[in-house]
Amino acid sequence: MRFTPLLLTTAALLSTASAGKNAVRFSDEIVDQRRVPINELSELDVPDLVIEKLEEVPAAECMYKSGPGSVVITLYNGELLNGKAIDKSWDRNDPHQFQIGTPLVIQGLQDAVEDMCVGEVRKVTIPSRLAHGNKISGGGLIPPGAAIVYKIKLIGLKPPMYPNAEYNASLKEKAAAPSSSDIPKDEL
Repeated sequence: MRFTPLLLTTAALLSTASAGKNAVRFSDEIVDQRRVPINELSELDVPDLVIEKLEEVPAAECMYKSGPGSVVITLYNGELLNGKAIDKSWDRNDPHQFQIGTPLVIQGLQDAVEDMCVGEVRKVTIPSRLAHGNKISGGGLIPPGAAIVYKIKLIGLKPPMYPNAEYNASLKEKAAAPSSSDIPKDEL
């Protein structure tokens, strides 16, 4: 318990530093039904979850998508905004499996893999409030208040899986299009 005075002193200094005039300023954006105080964001954080699709799977090849309760199997590389690597499952070819909706995986990662097709690749930037918050994580690799950037590939999907409405529409379009055997041939 010899570290307790140090923790109390640090907490007192932090509360004193933030108690100044206009200590809490808010961003103009509403995030998840609450305003995000600007002073809560560190230089390693972002206000919103950002999902970029790097490789999409054509609708004709995606029968099912992930959704609530789906078990997803992914490869991913994770890093901080400054480029510092925190995990390289993809580089090690070490798949990670988890069920969407369970508390075992950070909320931002669960949100990022919803509605994905097997083979799809996304780059996601997860704000700290949807990651590890203001605590040190990842064996000390993730500082408090840090956003995480993941490059994720969905390599497998287990039930429950959700039918892709676009897949069914593409099948109907194929069925409606005339095939070469339907076209009358000119007779000589």
